[in-house]
Amino acid sequence: LTSSGAPATAAVGPYAITASGATGTGLGNYAITYHDGSLTVGQKALSITASNGSKTYGDTKTFAGTEFTASGLVNSDTVASVTLTSSGSAATANVGTYNIVPTNAVGTGLGNYSLSYANGTLTVDKAPLTVTAANKTKAFGAVDPAFTFTLTGLKNSETASVLDTAPTCSVSGAHNAPGTYPINCSGGADNNYSFASYVPGTLTVNSVTSATFADVPMSYWSWQYVESLYAFGISGGCGSNPLIYCPATAVTRDQMSVFLLRGIHGRDYVPPVVGASTGFNDVPTTYWAAAWIKQLAAEGITGGCGNGNFCPTLPVTRDQMAVFLLRAEHGASYNPPAVGASTGFNDVPTTYWAAAWIKQLAAEGITTGCGNGNFCPATSVSRDQMAVFLVRTFQLPLP
Repeated sequence: LTSSGAPATAAVGPYAITASGATGTGLGNYAITYHDGSLTVGQKALSITASNGSKTYGDTKTFAGTEFTASGLVNSDTVASVTLTSSGSAATANVGTYNIVPTNAVGTGLGNYSLSYANGTLTVDKAPLTVTAANKTKAFGAVDPAFTFTLTGLKNSETASVLDTAPTCSVSGAHNAPGTYPINCSGGADNNYSFASYVPGTLTVNSVTSATFADVPMSYWSWQYVESLYAFGISGGCGSNPLIYCPATAVTRDQMSVFLLRGIHGRDYVPPVVGASTGFNDVPTTYWAAAWIKQLAAEGITGGCGNGNFCPTLPVTRDQMAVFLLRAEHGASYNPPAVGASTGFNDVPTTYWAAAWIKQLAAEGITTGCGNGNFCPATSVSRDQMAVFLVRTFQLPLP
């Protein structure tokens, strides 16, 4: 039996099977007739599988047509290329996985195969972003500017508005004194972007280069303290046009209420409305500092000057100041340590009503006394001295 379809290289199709040359015993007694049979060469299974691939969000994926594997080829037949398509190829395709679909194989001898195609996977990875904090400048005592950033690596003409969660930028720690401070950004999240790196910026806090008050020149002994008090909104001075501070004038108790509450709560603090009564006989609700005085009492920093009065226009004495400042710093419930064997000042005996307060004020470095080992407890406090005390109590920086 012979057939031209028998070789391995025979193409798909029908072939005759030819019979001849029968051999056996007694065959000479027969008239032998041969009839052809049929050999059918069927298609061989050929599987073409698209290779997996990847790209970064914002890039366009192009296929050369050779990113595949073929399984089942014989006889030096070849698959030269296939058409590969994917909905993830476009630059705008979001991060995720997409099918790579192979079709239309081109090659030699492919008519002899039954082709099947298997998809590959295209993975779209997040595009990396670099977050750079913008440099900022602020005046001494000013509130922080808005900390902003720029992004490098955005795709498809997108802006920061597309981010699911934007990074945040800030300056850590105290940064009110003149100098430079790093602005660091962190965080951020998005389905199409990763936050690969953060580049810090710089906050520059400018110093004060000229005197604010006409009566407190830069050569004045407490100039820096007065400037700090003004810059942080604790005092606006005592007069305008020109702006003056009245440094040698005694601080009155009404003024002290404003100083202390702004030191505690910040420059923008406004006390609650005074209501029907201030709580003090000598402070009517129409008094300019009525709300401040009432709030100072409400926070337990003062109980007044006795007999239901506040004595708003009386000067603040240095012993009173010790109590005011320590309660403002530590809270209404604060009590200083026991005075012990000595107050540290010649003119403040341990039995003095404010002895423990005065000693603690010195222990915290807020005061060193009035000179020659004395504290001068009954002496009134001038506005330049109070500037020093307030800056030290509330730990404000100097220009």
